[in-house]
Amino acid sequence: MRALLPLALGVSVVVFALSAGAQGTSEQVGALTCAGCHASEHEKWHEGPHARSARRLVGVYREDQACLQCHAPSREAGLKGVQCETCHGGGRYYFAEYVMRDSELARLVGLRDPDEATCRVCHDANSARLVPFDYEKARERIRHW
Repeated sequence: MRALLPLALGVSVVVFALSAGAQGTSEQVGALTCAGCHASEHEKWHEGPHARSARRLVGVYREDQACLQCHAPSREAGLKGVQCETCHGGGRYYFAEYVMRDSELARLVGLRDPDEATCRVCHDANSARLVPFDYEKARERIRHW
């Protein structure tokens, strides 16, 4: 019976996550919540380009939805810039310490491991860049693991 408890807990979390997610509530908890356990990663993010992405927009571009979808994708949740969850998935169901300690459960309820395809959602051929996006160089620039 005791061996089934983690499985039952995991299933309960998944069922809760799926049913609550259907209600249209925000899935994001914000970078400050992540900082509680991931202080050095938060500091690296805070100093990097993603934290400042919304501030880089000037003039009419600050209200341009085409720009905001990448520069401030979490603005409707009241979050600024490109937050941790933009790349790692909404943390509502995985941010709890007991979930994060179980990597399989965390991924089951929404934690993502970003890859090149994740970056290319915004860093694509239509991005306003002087230099073409280089995934390997960019990855090292934001390295926080």
